[in-house]
Amino acid sequence: MKKLSIVLILIVFTVPGFAQDENFCNDKESWKEWNKLAQKYPQDMDVQMLHAVRIGFCIKIKEGTISFEMANDIFNQLHESVIKKSKEQQKQHKRDL
Repeated sequence: MKKLSIVLILIVFTVPGFAQDENFCNDKESWKEWNKLAQKYPQDMDVQMLHAVRIGFCIKIKEGTISFEMANDIFNQLHESVIKKSKEQQKQHKRDL
């Protein structure tokens, strides 16, 4: 559970992905952070899922098959659901102790 808390903090406070109105698809620094997270937590399904979705959205934005705004909204919703799930798991873990 401690790992989950660390990953949640990393995801929330380091690289939210599309969390702002700026397109991070061409931002080398944010890609470095996401790639580090994906490598550091290869078994964490949430990190891997968000990383893969980010890659996919950037490809689709580049191809013009999805707007940045739509990708931004979907990614933010997915990101929020991961955060909510992690918080619920933390609460459940505390109750189980």
